[in-house]
Amino acid sequence: MASPSRPNWRIAEAPAPPMASLTDDLIAAILIRLPTLNDFGRAAAACPTFRRVIADPAFLRRVHSLHPPLLLGFLISDGGFRPAEPPYPSAPAGRAVARAADFRYSFLPSPSRWVVRDARDGRVLLDRSDEANDIFAKLAVCDPLFRRFVVLPPIPEDLAAAVQEPHTLNHERKFEVFLVPLSQEEEAAQTSFRVIWMAQCPTKLVTFIFSSVSGQWHAVASPSWHDLNPAKSFVKRPVMFFRSYAYGCFYWMMSISANFLVLNMATMQFSLLRYPSKFSFQASIIVEAGEGRLGMFSFNSRFGESCELDIFSTSRPNQGEGASEWKSMRGAVLPYQYRYQILGVANGRLLIQGDLEYVDEDDLPPNVEVLSIALDTDYESVCGMIDVPASCLHPLSLLGYPPSISSPSI
Repeated sequence: MASPSRPNWRIAEAPAPPMASLTDDLIAAILIRLPTLNDFGRAAAACPTFRRVIADPAFLRRVHSLHPPLLLGFLISDGGFRPAEPPYPSAPAGRAVARAADFRYSFLPSPSRWVVRDARDGRVLLDRSDEANDIFAKLAVCDPLFRRFVVLPPIPEDLAAAVQEPHTLNHERKFEVFLVPLSQEEEAAQTSFRVIWMAQCPTKLVTFIFSSVSGQWHAVASPSWHDLNPAKSFVKRPVMFFRSYAYGCFYWMMSISANFLVLNMATMQFSLLRYPSKFSFQASIIVEAGEGRLGMFSFNSRFGESCELDIFSTSRPNQGEGASEWKSMRGAVLPYQYRYQILGVANGRLLIQGDLEYVDEDDLPPNVEVLSIALDTDYESVCGMIDVPASCLHPLSLLGYPPSISSPSI
């Protein structure tokens, strides 16, 4: 006789807790472990709860601390945007921003008359190309993604009086304007920003700073050329080149001394940082090398010869002192034999482009690209050749999160 069959016992699993029982803090602790910025965008689109947690400013600041801003592509001075191209990692985000943003600035008054001068943290700084006064042109800061803008007030006359016979820069304007990277306090405020205006006059450097919080321009105590080099009380042409930013300081290569000029944004004071001795007057730019160290790319490009790239690092200066002992990290030869131009720096990587002005079209190597170079000389292609001068291109980065969950920056 067959034995009776035994019941198929199984332990019931506890039901998953409903989403409503998870606190925002617990959801944030889970989501912060997502590996890439694109994952945050996909999670934000998955449900309203995830989007609320991810879009919270405090959570986004944590994201920014773990993930560097995305290099999306390049703004063109007279309007337009060239997104990064595959296989560059941020190419999808670049295409998304190109679709969503207005890089013709049609939301600005007289949009065809504005020229891009700088871009940072999702904001674009422009001036009016039709201004009769080529020293004090009208300035605006805009958010092309949300189509918002602020026209800056003119520099007050009592400050402007310090500007005397400034030199022309890049065969165009007699001033340089650029955005200041956000401090932690400004990042918390989200829509605040600062702009620096600078002119290189025959006897001195003149610098002003605008704060959107105060809505006013202020003078920065700027040095004379004699202060920077006792043998140079007067200069006949611009002497500062290749602006870069690292660890809260701006850096410029100088042609009148074997130093970088440094502007510390915390103290608003200028100081000097010495070059490696034998590389004093090569095209050089500063980057963040990690672990509190500065890195420097230095290269010399002659048409018809290989372009040698030298890379150094040093400790960060302390109140303008130290950081004078540069150590050679390595050298490299750039892959194409024609003249290069510096486009800027993004996430500690040098951005360069071959300069077509110096190259005969018949001799142009195939598949010329804009290159991103790391301190370990690892090369990445950002996009193909952009047929405009390097001085008319501005790297555009987004503040560490996808455009689908970004907040207005103006």
